[in-house]
Amino acid sequence: MCGACGGPPPDPAGALVAGPRRRAAVARAVASVCPGLTVRAVPGAWTVATRTGRTTVCRTLAALVATAARAGETEATEVLAAVRGTAGDAVPQPP
Repeated sequence: MCGACGGPPPDPAGALVAGPRRRAAVARAVASVCPGLTVRAVPGAWTVATRTGRTTVCRTLAALVATAARAGETEATEVLAAVRGTAGDAVPQPP
């Protein structure tokens, strides 16, 4: 996506993780299972930073789970399980 339209990419779980409190809770949950990462909630997204300072912006929950799993050397299912603890079982399975 080039960003020219100004809209975010589609996120099936977007409504479940919308808002600053929910995003912050998801960020804490992901950081708890990926101790080498700093995960922050920002308006409309999350940032995932490694110990070396490499930072990735994740605009969807699926991107957050994939990035955290890859950067934190954690299984995506473990990251998703932590997120489900904050949003309940309503968080959809990744494709």
